[in-house]
Amino acid sequence: MVVGLAVVLLCQLLGEIFAYTTHLPVPAPVVGLVLLFGFFLVRDRWEWLPFSLRSEEIDKTCETLVQQMALLFVPAGVGIVQRLGILEANVVGVLAIIVVTTGFSIAVTAYTFRLVSRWFPAPTESQE
Repeated sequence: MVVGLAVVLLCQLLGEIFAYTTHLPVPAPVVGLVLLFGFFLVRDRWEWLPFSLRSEEIDKTCETLVQQMALLFVPAGVGIVQRLGILEANVVGVLAIIVVTTGFSIAVTAYTFRLVSRWFPAPTESQE
């Protein structure tokens, strides 16, 4: 578990360094997740890595973190409650943003589905 957590935190640190030095508008945690994903893709091909980095320990650590993800939302919830006055003052704008972005997300999802469904036609009865 320690090795797995160290790999996850190392990817997070590298993401922070990358985001800080490049000044790209990409959040550092996203960069860290992409680095971790890339590590998962290539780790089995690199025979020179120690066994602890190629074992299932990192996978188990990530699964444990995902299972405990609800705890990570507690600080965000506390921050929202602490700033309730700001939200009350801007309730119309916040609701407008929620409605517009939800509609946009639904439209993009529908468009993407239509685009992808052209590439993969529905199976006919003889194919089922």
